[in-house]
Amino acid sequence: MTRHYGIIGHPLAHSLSPLVHNWGFSRFGIDARYEAWDTPSGELAAFMARLRELPVAGLSVTIPHKTAVMGYVDAVTDLGHEVGAVNTLFWRGGVLWAENTDVEGFCRPLVEAGDIAGTALILGAGGAARAAVVGLKRLGLARVGLTGRSPEKAAALAGEFGLEVVDWAARADFSAGLVINATPMGMAGRYEGLSAYPAEALRPGQVVYDLVYNPRVTRFVAEATRAGARVVAGLDMFLYQAVEQFRLWTGRGLPVEELRPLLEETLYGAA
Repeated sequence: MTRHYGIIGHPLAHSLSPLVHNWGFSRFGIDARYEAWDTPSGELAAFMARLRELPVAGLSVTIPHKTAVMGYVDAVTDLGHEVGAVNTLFWRGGVLWAENTDVEGFCRPLVEAGDIAGTALILGAGGAARAAVVGLKRLGLARVGLTGRSPEKAAALAGEFGLEVVDWAARADFSAGLVINATPMGMAGRYEGLSAYPAEALRPGQVVYDLVYNPRVTRFVAEATRAGARVVAGLDMFLYQAVEQFRLWTGRGLPVEELRPLLEETLYGAA
């Protein structure tokens, strides 16, 4: 019998998750189907009630439900509680669990890049920033600053995790070996062509991690490259969080060397 998986959030028109997981099911010959279920905030409770009736074998969760959905599951992992947000639901022994795979998605590209230590600055105070905060704690960085365009949100998130609050106007003055863009600035559409970090503050040897992956080269990435900084691709965060979701649901590891070119071709066209 076909098992049903999917993603909830709003909007979902451009989600790559169905491509990834349906490709994975086909790759391993698994009788399953993954769909996008556009779910505005007011429809979350009704959807979660239906989830148990259908039943849905596993669920990806994206904006705006990553925190609210925690109130509709049976259990939340320690990591989910630590982050204060989840993006994956799975069943174990009849118990509906909520997990956060964004932290694994965030950390793995940094670990693969190597030599990531010292001081980091996170730009942004939303859900992506939460995953970045917990990820950097796990990687053992000595000093982490956080800044955002909303001083209140930035101060609240920094206070929750014991980070240094950096004034947005003075973010270039915070000397960081690793700068992470966890804002939508640079994203295709209304934010394209913008950068969350001043170009003149970028320098050789610095590591820049832009969580925005569409377009392929954001203004932040282009300016960092010109300055001689090392760039960590945001697409890999999406890729690795999806790989971890698939493992939780199926016990199988998606082959990254096959999946990455598929995503790149879908997003950016043939090389």
